[in-house]
Amino acid sequence: MTDPPLLVGIGGFLGAGKTTLIVSAATRLRAAGTRVAVITNDQATGLVDTAQARDALDIANVAEIAGGCFCCRFDDLARTLHEVIDRAQPDIILAEAVGSCTDLAATVYQPIRQLRLAPVRLGPLTVIADALRLRSLARFGALPQLNEDVGYLYGQQLAEADVLLLNKIDLVPPEEAATLRARLARQHPGVPVLPVSALAGDGLDAWLEALVERTSSGNRTLDRDYDRYADAEACLGWLNLEGSVALAAGGDAATWAREALAQIGRQAASAGAAVAHVKLRLEGASGAVRANLTATGEQPYVTRSVTATPGGSAPERMALVLNARVATEPEALRGWVEAALHHADGAAGTRTQVASLLCFSPARPVPTHRLQPASQSPSPAALIGGERT
Repeated sequence: MTDPPLLVGIGGFLGAGKTTLIVSAATRLRAAGTRVAVITNDQATGLVDTAQARDALDIANVAEIAGGCFCCRFDDLARTLHEVIDRAQPDIILAEAVGSCTDLAATVYQPIRQLRLAPVRLGPLTVIADALRLRSLARFGALPQLNEDVGYLYGQQLAEADVLLLNKIDLVPPEEAATLRARLARQHPGVPVLPVSALAGDGLDAWLEALVERTSSGNRTLDRDYDRYADAEACLGWLNLEGSVALAAGGDAATWAREALAQIGRQAASAGAAVAHVKLRLEGASGAVRANLTATGEQPYVTRSVTATPGGSAPERMALVLNARVATEPEALRGWVEAALHHADGAAGTRTQVASLLCFSPARPVPTHRLQPASQSPSPAALIGGERT
């Protein structure tokens, strides 16, 4: 009999680079002959992350859990794990948590281990820290333009990690990356801190070598202030949009993507609102365009893949998925996005149609289970169903 697949939970704040890391890791693992599956997670449907994962893997190897985080949709997670294992027979499953989620050790890892609701082994709970955001935290003692509750959430995410990845080291000087790594190591003694660039692939091998079953995985359960946790999530406007962009003959999808995200960033800056993460994906017969904006005041990062010989003359309709998480009221975010689409159409000579748009603030997290490690809790059954008593 073969071993059950290894489940590796991947957490970290919005824009930290979780999806980029997962795609890079999955590509590398597949090249080595390892069967990989990915599960994405969000508060609503229509995810750029899911589309990006499906670019790298077969559709059968990618699943999505929408409508709440893993902890609040634990039954869906357990069911999806069974389905993915039956369908794809993976050796490893990479599960990407919502970027505003924490408490995964107590609400996901411990229930899987103690209640045995999914046939998996548990690898290290891996949390990604964005070097640029961590630098801001080190310099200012807070996350710029985000309230103290979000800072609390950010710290709680890091504190439960079995492995910390310091991502985007290619965007800071080497000596600063070393300083940030040392800071994380001091704050989280006993937790490996690995420097990586998910985009360039630097440092991934060291993390992949650490992906083995551990009986201690997910044991860093902490007391959580769920009021602060809920307030941190509620301060973010959340928008998921699906539609299409019609390019005129000779039109450029990358120009449209850059202008759309830059305009959202400008409106957020004008209102003094923090961009946590805005990302979009355009896909058509000629290829795909992806764009990311991870902070107010930054420029969008745009990448393009071409699957057909560029003709440069034929019009094309491209499928659009856009996800935005910004510290503002949902209706304000809706207005900014709608204005940005109009602006991008004017700049690129395109015509955008919106098929669906969801805009909201996340509801209070209410985990299905919340368990301490068995050695720390004489009666885990008492902790099932919502917060610990």
